[in-house]
Amino acid sequence: MKQFYTFLIAAFALTMVACNKETPTTQTDVMNSMLTNKTWYLDYSVTGSATKSYVGQSTYFVSYLKDGSVKDSDGLTGTYTVELINGKSQIHVQVKTLNGNSIEQIYDIISVGDSKLVLSKQVASGTPTQLYFTNK
Repeated sequence: MKQFYTFLIAAFALTMVACNKETPTTQTDVMNSMLTNKTWYLDYSVTGSATKSYVGQSTYFVSYLKDGSVKDSDGLTGTYTVELINGKSQIHVQVKTLNGNSIEQIYDIISVGDSKLVLSKQVASGTPTQLYFTNK
């Protein structure tokens, strides 16, 4: 009888571990679904201890579309992917400038929700900038 209970506990534990469906693909799919088909407006940015507010101003916005394309208020268009790199969720954006030059931007996703998005952008070896968006 003791062996039966030991077997039952082991089977239950194995079932709980085996049923974990959280994979990198699942995580990026969830992040992608939270980002897409919304226009995200930049409310403020924080670099070190300096905060810059854009609330009430004509501000920067970006739209991540379901087909993998991206467009922003500066007139840049291109493509994006949501990726999991070294345990960090990231948005990789490939755009062409108005002059036709290609640019890649990589943002760490700090948090994303139904109406709020926080990204972090590292510029060279400087202090990262946190970007706070809402989709008003």
